[in-house]
Amino acid sequence: MPHTELVFNWDEPVICQNGDVLYPSDTLDRCKYADFLYQYLANNSSDTGYVLNLNAAWGSGKTYFINRWVESIKEIHPVVYIDAWKQDYSDDPMLTVISSIVSALNKHLPEGNAEVIEFGTKASRFFKSAAPLLAKGLIKKATGLNIDDVSTEEELEPSTGEDSKNSYNLTTEAGAALAKCLIDDHNEKLKTVEHLRTSLKNTIQAIQQDPEKPNKKPTFVFIDELDRCRPSYAVEMLEVIKHFFEIGDIVFVIATDTEQLQHAVKAVYGNDFDAQTYLGRFFKRRYSLSSLSRKEFVGQYLGGVETMSNWVHHCPAVHERSHLTGLVHQIADSFKLSLRETEQLTDKFLAVLNYTDKSFNTYLLLVLFVIREKHYSLYEFWTNSSNKNIYSREIVEELKLTNINLSSSIATGFDDFSFVTTTTGHSDQKTYFGLNEYLDLSLLYAWPMGESQRRVVLSDINQSIGHNTTDVERNRALYKQMVCNLSAKKIDYINWVELAVSFD
Repeated sequence: MPHTELVFNWDEPVICQNGDVLYPSDTLDRCKYADFLYQYLANNSSDTGYVLNLNAAWGSGKTYFINRWVESIKEIHPVVYIDAWKQDYSDDPMLTVISSIVSALNKHLPEGNAEVIEFGTKASRFFKSAAPLLAKGLIKKATGLNIDDVSTEEELEPSTGEDSKNSYNLTTEAGAALAKCLIDDHNEKLKTVEHLRTSLKNTIQAIQQDPEKPNKKPTFVFIDELDRCRPSYAVEMLEVIKHFFEIGDIVFVIATDTEQLQHAVKAVYGNDFDAQTYLGRFFKRRYSLSSLSRKEFVGQYLGGVETMSNWVHHCPAVHERSHLTGLVHQIADSFKLSLRETEQLTDKFLAVLNYTDKSFNTYLLLVLFVIREKHYSLYEFWTNSSNKNIYSREIVEELKLTNINLSSSIATGFDDFSFVTTTTGHSDQKTYFGLNEYLDLSLLYAWPMGESQRRVVLSDINQSIGHNTTDVERNRALYKQMVCNLSAKKIDYINWVELAVSFD
């Protein structure tokens, strides 16, 4: 049955008390997925709880999705949020989960509540029982020995008589005492965990029955960034949740890039281990968020970027953020970059935009960034070549890029790789360049030339425009003029690429 008292609406950003934006509005229409999952989990968690794997690739907005989900339900349900990666310095995932739950649930009941006190007491006992037994002080307490004074069998020199007998008795007695202490500690820990589970159930029940602030079932525990943790820590946390926290009315939502999590499992158990089947033991269901397109990703990534006034002098020009998004995502699409590579490309491009006042060919710079990383021999060929008429065509042919229309996917009405010109006696004419043609022209006209040579080239371009010239040919000639008038030359592009390439 739908929980109608909750309305999921992420159209507006979440604002902090100081007026800053905590979480922006949902531009990717993810809200409906959170609503759907919430309704499903709220109706399927009563008996033994529920463990859901929220799967999404890097860059798909898992953390944003979870945080907005938390904001939507925290006034109705007890909510626990755990950033596993920030806490993987701990050697015990059990401590991470318990301490996070204790901290979150205590806020839902008044100070002095009996269940709060009991739960806190049981948790404290667990923390004590889980402390490392093999710390030197505890070993000395358990066995009467200082660990620094104990030698291994290999370190003991051969001895005879009474000395040998005393050494044997000493190490045997210490070993027996230590083994007993280990067993007692293990049993105590199991007993404490069972008490803790019972106390946790009682605490959740008390929260739900609080007349001052009734909370709905279930309690949600969100665990984020598990795939970024140390492999051993990630695996141990899954084991902890599976064996100790399958409790009625508790939902665990574990957000991961599941493919990366499988690599973590194999790092622990070996490359031939069936990680997919293994992970299936821990999750009742897996729900996969769709990956973002490069355009969506870049648009989201550039959400807070403000354009600068001098960016309009570049070619193609950048008048607003959507133009910047279009430039980057078109190149990323053309080279089929991953989202992580697309993010790196965006950072490099922004670094140069904010660094120089020179006007430059924005498209050419982006392409050079990519071929510097992925086709270094071609990049080196371009930087070292002395024949401008050969190197541009050879690079274009070698890259074998699809000759797409570079303005085809711009939905805003701005055409990144087209331009509109108005000339006397002619109506506005929009000209589109294919990728290969644009790259060929861009590489060719980035070649350094003196002022006198530039005037000659511009004169030749002007003379190519006659009465019988078509509008498309005229605009291509005008584009050449625009590129010739840019202040950046080949050496500038090389310097900018080398400056920014150190960004990983």
